[in-house]
Amino acid sequence: MRILIIKILILSIAISTYSQNSCDTLLFLDCNRNFIARTDNAEAFTFIEKFAKIGTQKKPIKIVHLGDSHLQAGFLTEKIKQGLFQKFITDTIASPGFIFPYTIAQTNNPFFYKVDYTGKWEWCKNIDIEKKCSLGLSGITVRTEDSTTSFQIKMQNKKYNYPVKYYFNSVRLFHSLDSVDIYVNNVKAKTQNGISIVNLENLTDSISVKVFTTGNKNQFELYGLIFDNSSGSISYHAIGINGATAQSYLKCDYLSNDLLNIDPDLIIISLGTNEAFDVDFNIIEHEYILKDLIFQIKDVVPKANILLTVPNDHFKKGKSNKNVLAVRENILNVCNELNLLSWDFYSIMGSENSIESWYKKGLTGEDKIHFKKKGYEVQGELFVNALIKLVEKH
Repeated sequence: MRILIIKILILSIAISTYSQNSCDTLLFLDCNRNFIARTDNAEAFTFIEKFAKIGTQKKPIKIVHLGDSHLQAGFLTEKIKQGLFQKFITDTIASPGFIFPYTIAQTNNPFFYKVDYTGKWEWCKNIDIEKKCSLGLSGITVRTEDSTTSFQIKMQNKKYNYPVKYYFNSVRLFHSLDSVDIYVNNVKAKTQNGISIVNLENLTDSISVKVFTTGNKNQFELYGLIFDNSSGSISYHAIGINGATAQSYLKCDYLSNDLLNIDPDLIIISLGTNEAFDVDFNIIEHEYILKDLIFQIKDVVPKANILLTVPNDHFKKGKSNKNVLAVRENILNVCNELNLLSWDFYSIMGSENSIESWYKKGLTGEDKIHFKKKGYEVQGELFVNALIKLVEKH
């Protein structure tokens, strides 16, 4: 009997620990505000209905998440993706979505895949003051003048203990229009209008890409790749560039073409930190540029729903940055005016000076701007819970 009681106590403690979430343990959070706000036009948000029909429809729900350095490392978006996978799909595998080989551009790669490459490459970004190359949805381009070059991308499925692993059997490469022959795992791609497609016979978690330039001009530009699983129900494409603003994405020549190729149901825009940190921040200019980006997106994918997230409280010159409040006001006003969804992370995390509480819990970096992996996972948990709540409420 004594052993049985001990076992029951251990089990109850384990269940209690498992059921706890960040709202139970981080008392500075305002979890009453953890919801996705919507306007009264309920019929506009068609992606919610697609979640309800998941598994019965042939096409996957397609989500594009655009952002800055808070997204580039992948900690936030991977938490969101895995949360959606675990809630809405029964498979143990999923497609990684949009991928860029950041390692080639000598910048930090998202943690869940590894990149190796050969040859000499140059790069440019949408944050560069002087624009020196064409840019796609990724906001970053790598290019080479080598006649033959290669790179390899491998999902780190064995390294990270996520319940849903990444496997795919379709690869799309977005690149310059120059004449090239591209092979993926020794299969020649079908190339047309700057997009090369390879459908593989079996699922894989890694690829080896070989590029041979065939024209007179030996220059190849790569704008990004999409890894798809033909049986997947959710396709989540995360794109982030360190230092990016809404203006940065307006510099991307092929933003519209790439969005049209993906044809997303939901677009999440997580920008505003770098605007708020700018010494020349102007609230009116920020509003017009943000609207300009939204109008460009709506023009090419009018049926896609758009969700704006409010950036986190952060320190500037040793104290809470007041400009975040102005950015927050713009975002919420634009959402109301244009009938968009919004998620007010600034208020949920605790509002002004709350970054100090996150820092004391070991959730942020020393700069008190960016979060550590655990901090981004808390943010991702909050967001995915809010999104699931919205879907279930509908």
